Amino acid sequence: MKKAPPLRLGIYGGTFDPVHIGHLLLARDALEQCKLDAVLFVPCAQSPLKKHHALAGAAQRVAMLKAALRGEPRFWLSRCELDRPAPSYSVDTAREIREAFPHARLFWLLGHDQWVQIDQWYQPDELRKLVRFIRFPRLDGEGKPARAKRDAGVMDLPHPRRVDISATEIRRRVKSRLPIDHLVPSAVAAYIRRRGLYRS
Repeated sequence: MKKAPPLRLGIYGGTFDPVHIGHLLLARDALEQCKLDAVLFVPCAQSPLKKHHALAGAAQRVAMLKAALRGEPRFWLSRCELDRPAPSYSVDTAREIREAFPHARLFWLLGHDQWVQIDQWYQPDELRKLVRFIRFPRLDGEGKPARAKRDAGVMDLPHPRRVDISATEIRRRVKSRLPIDHLVPSAVAAYIRRRGLYRS
């Protein structure tokens, strides 16, 4: 009997405060272009490199992620960073996921701005042993990937897109009583309105 190929699992970490359409588009692009079997969304408790804390609570961010990922069978959710004491170290997350999926090939999704800080992460060399990185390249003024140095263990997304949506913009629009339905899934917009998030 032919042995099944190992699971190709993408890991997408972030604050997701809130999750928005840009996150889902990038995850979908990585899933399809890099032939992943699934993408695991991992909301963080507290990033060691960010001073500010999430404005929405952990339970609220998880609820919004669940609403956004509903109906997407290859988009998964993990609470592993929220269930550990802060700060959230990526290498600990990779170890935990490796333990849960011992035979999987792990791919860490990250943007160019995160990649240039990788040596400031906790135990970056150990993280490199556990995962291969999928990097969302920076795009130039014409929407083409800016030339980046080739790095071992890094795969650039073959056909990147420009996504000009940020959680900061969404929170600012909510505070200013402006619509956000074009920026987040409808279930997330409804949750934000129902809970009165980001109003103050």
